[in-house]
Amino acid sequence: MFPQRNPDQQHAHGSLFEFVHAPPRYKRENPRKPSGLLGKVGTVIDGPEPDGHEWGGLFSVLVDGNVFQYYGDFMRVIS
Repeated sequence: MFPQRNPDQQHAHGSLFEFVHAPPRYKRENPRKPSGLLGKVGTVIDGPEPDGHEWGGLFSVLVDGNVFQYYGDFMRVIS
């Protein structure tokens, strides 16, 4: 069902990252855009927790003063 599975990402706690397009999940799908977050910068504060779809693991992140969880496939470490 999900031919483009990825293992959990290994972003170190405290890493600075940028939200980017994630790889496609299916053969004819385009890269996936993070909802309203593309290009935003944040800090990894915890994770990864396994996710049911194997889309990079779920990380707790701090972005614009808000803490929430997001999939590692949408994150590129920049520092």
